[in-house]
Amino acid sequence: MGVTALIAVLILAAVVAGAAWRGSNPRPPAPGPTATRPAASPGAAPTSTAATATTTTLTPPPADLALAGCPPPPPPTTPPPPPWHPAVLVPDAALPAALPAPTRQASLAAVMGKGMWIWQFANTDGGDAAAIVAAASRAHLHQLWLRVADSQNGFYGSDTLKELVPLAHRNGIEVIGWGFPYLYDPVADAAWTVQALDWSYAGTRLDGFSPDIETASEGVDLTAHRVQVYLSLVRHERPNDLLVATVFPPNDSEWVTYPYQTIAPYVDAFAPMVYWGCEQPAVGAAQALARLRALAPVHLIGQAYNMAAEGGRTAPPSPAEITAFLVAARQGGALGASFWSWQAIDTDEWAAMAAYTW
Repeated sequence: MGVTALIAVLILAAVVAGAAWRGSNPRPPAPGPTATRPAASPGAAPTSTAATATTTTLTPPPADLALAGCPPPPPPTTPPPPPWHPAVLVPDAALPAALPAPTRQASLAAVMGKGMWIWQFANTDGGDAAAIVAAASRAHLHQLWLRVADSQNGFYGSDTLKELVPLAHRNGIEVIGWGFPYLYDPVADAAWTVQALDWSYAGTRLDGFSPDIETASEGVDLTAHRVQVYLSLVRHERPNDLLVATVFPPNDSEWVTYPYQTIAPYVDAFAPMVYWGCEQPAVGAAQALARLRALAPVHLIGQAYNMAAEGGRTAPPSPAEITAFLVAARQGGALGASFWSWQAIDTDEWAAMAAYTW
């Protein structure tokens, strides 16, 4: 049996065996204005040989990695505080009709290969753009995903982008802006998204934008109509810009409730949040690719943080898990893979991510 066939059999066997991502799998809260995340940990790329390796294993990802910190502890009996959301909901009757979806035409080059997500720039290597770009270069990253906007504050990333984007571009690193639309007012959300896409400084622009499309669990009024209005208005204003939807992983529960089919015609790619918790990383990656690639190209987002702070798995992913996820993503046909998040990744996870060449 050839290597390609063996890979396909291993991944398919894992999915059929029932190890696929389940709706009960713990996932982190969305990075909204009041959300909490694990404490910051070192983000600078190590100078060890692991961080600068130039070879990549072609071994199929294992389906039976030991997962430290599993199973997670019982859920807390005290309900979490309600999520933040805007004060005023624009009623459906006041929303415009969604516009038709254009033909996809943006280049996908910016989201190929490896990347890292940045939530709080000031807490990422002290907000030092030069240090961030240097670490990203040593880790052979192709893109950085930087939060620049949300429904609470609109587009606020201009000053940070001035520091980061020109320097990143000079070092061959793309910058994808991302933001959090709560969809209480999809028209206003589209306006600040277009502002982010229109940002420019010294001849540089963002290389694309990714709306983080969350659900009611994070305070979002997610309906098919509201997300369609939002995305269609953005597309109408900027039909040629790269638009990548950050979405929930398509597990069995989300696959029948989350509006993937509505989102797909308006975006150039999906970026599902495959935070595997106590499931095997290769299985979650395989399921996301199998289900979403029929709708749009896929860039996978993996887990590089400890879920203990939110009541989930009590240990961070091992280097072997990081590598298995990257192998599964690449061999499964993903455009690329990135990790949440720079603030939370530990040194061992970073070294494994940096060592994998993509």
